[in-house]
Amino acid sequence: MRQLSIMVDLDRCIGCKTCVVACRNHHNLVDHENAMPGNLSYYLRVESELTGTYPNLAEDTWVVMCQHCKKPPCVKACESGAISKDLQTGIVLIDQEKCVGAKKCIEKCPYKVIQFDIEKNCAHKCDLCYDRVVHGHDPVCVEVCMADALSFGEREILLMQAEAAGKKVIKKKSTQSVLYVKNPKS
Repeated sequence: MRQLSIMVDLDRCIGCKTCVVACRNHHNLVDHENAMPGNLSYYLRVESELTGTYPNLAEDTWVVMCQHCKKPPCVKACESGAISKDLQTGIVLIDQEKCVGAKKCIEKCPYKVIQFDIEKNCAHKCDLCYDRVVHGHDPVCVEVCMADALSFGEREILLMQAEAAGKKVIKKKSTQSVLYVKNPKS
């Protein structure tokens, strides 16, 4: 099985959240009329870490999304069989028709990326824009990234691209299918 993945370049990500907004809009996650700040669904979030000591500070920002785990704990936790790992792409998918709203997948997700729709009584999450990917397009977040910090493709090919660019894989963050890379000198 091939594993489709996203590579996040920590040297390029500026934390602008354009990917978050584009994802919300593509997946109709926001009711713009009634949405309240701090209470918006999301499939991606931007995190950051400040390192160093004054005056030599550095900040890394990165995107956190469903990691499309090699052995997804959400699949194991789902009693209804609504969550599966697609054998052609390696993408973890939720079949909302089968979801019974038990929320066990949300509890088991170590990355805290599964959302719950109260009105539809079902879980939902990043599916790497499966509807686009199967037609040869990049996920929306990758397409709109202004800093070219996100790349999409087969995990093994992304690893080769990172190596060719002299980037180091941040192993602590890249334990699953999403890769986080950085220039070793930065």
